[in-house]
Amino acid sequence: MAGSGGQAGAGGFASVGGAGAPGSSGTDGGLSGAAGAAAGGTMGLSGSSGSAGAAGAVSAAGGGAGGASCSSVPASASDVVLNLTQFEQTMDGFGVCNAYQSAALSDAMADQFFSESKGIGLSLFRLGIKPDGTSWGPLADAKKAADRGASVWAAPWTPPADCKSNNSLTNGGHLNKSCYDSWASTLAAFPAKAKQAGVTVFGISVQNESDNTTQYESCIYSGQEMVDFIKVLGPKLKALNPPAKLLGPESTRWEHLWGPDYNYGNLILADPEAAAQVDILATHMYETATAVAPPPGVTKPIWETEMSGVMGFQEAGPSSDIKNGVAVASWIYDAIAVGHASSWHAWWITSLNDDNEGLLLKGGGSTKRLYTLGNYSKFIRPGYRRVVVSGPVPSGVKLTAYVSSADGTVVVVAINSGTTTVSLPLFLAGSTRCPMTLTPWVTSASDDLAAKAAVSVAEAHLSPMLAAQSVTTFVGKP
Repeated sequence: MAGSGGQAGAGGFASVGGAGAPGSSGTDGGLSGAAGAAAGGTMGLSGSSGSAGAAGAVSAAGGGAGGASCSSVPASASDVVLNLTQFEQTMDGFGVCNAYQSAALSDAMADQFFSESKGIGLSLFRLGIKPDGTSWGPLADAKKAADRGASVWAAPWTPPADCKSNNSLTNGGHLNKSCYDSWASTLAAFPAKAKQAGVTVFGISVQNESDNTTQYESCIYSGQEMVDFIKVLGPKLKALNPPAKLLGPESTRWEHLWGPDYNYGNLILADPEAAAQVDILATHMYETATAVAPPPGVTKPIWETEMSGVMGFQEAGPSSDIKNGVAVASWIYDAIAVGHASSWHAWWITSLNDDNEGLLLKGGGSTKRLYTLGNYSKFIRPGYRRVVVSGPVPSGVKLTAYVSSADGTVVVVAINSGTTTVSLPLFLAGSTRCPMTLTPWVTSASDDLAAKAAVSVAEAHLSPMLAAQSVTTFVGKP
């Protein structure tokens, strides 16, 4: 997306506790071994499994020791049941991008965004690729993010002008078929260039916002063009040592991933050759600010790879209040719970325009959305699995829950968009162990991801209170 003034607006951490989980194998594994790599192991690429990372200290999670049967008594009809052994998607992490940003991150800012102990613990970093195949943003930023545990990938905004149907870097235009091979080679060369700066790039996207004609750098692919180019780019990425994953299509809106206009996702999956090359299905959630459920049977990981408050659209701002923070948390909830996303990315770290494109305002002012993203990113580590939530969730509340397969850590994220305090009756089901306490971390009008007194779990039950207009993450380890 684009903000005012011609700026483009499209598009770390220590372990919370326990060992980093190995990446799952095959194309269904998403980031594969990145979860292990982030905690000290190796990254599994092109379907291989990553090794498990070393155990980390429980630096942010909180929660008491010990354990109790999570099914010792039945749930009541009014309980919201967290089914700790019934799983949805495996989470790959949360991220941000530095495309078009010229000011390099300071160590303090890198800690604020990518350190789990000192900040919000983002675990993914998205670079931009220029038409000449160099980075569109300081590679040093990616190095600092990676040094704090983040995994790095990259996306192009446009091929060279002489490779496009409109002979321009801007205003859309299509990639000429005569340049499919040369442009694919340029993209496949990017990981080696980044490596010279000490940055390991695990994946490359086909195109940023392949459905968006803009006054800044852009390129359009029809659904069939996307399929055709994937067949050229994919083999080049998989021939690298180590191989790089392919993400696509990175459409502007979720409806174009599965909808009738571009229908990228369905067309990719319907072509066996293209489907075999794509590791991660990626989309943004601009324009409608909603997620779309995938068709039945989709097993490839789905990533939301960019979203922000762009001028002229929802939550444009500039604003820093809790109302905006709750709205951004709701975007994340929708991506995960409706779109089945295993990753969610914000756009910029700092806005370059007078809007909400950045997690920080133009000039560096803090925002509540920074912390409500942290309600997810600080605690839901790569490799954690979303679990099934059932029962009557209170009105105005959005709820997701996760568990670590490594050490059983339970994470519950609750959004209360209402204007009054709400009681949340929870029941932990399906496990032989559960935490004795869950520690709330609250972002509200008065709190910025603040730890509060632990809530006791008795006979698998707890009934914490959710402050009005707040996002609360409950964390505990058996």
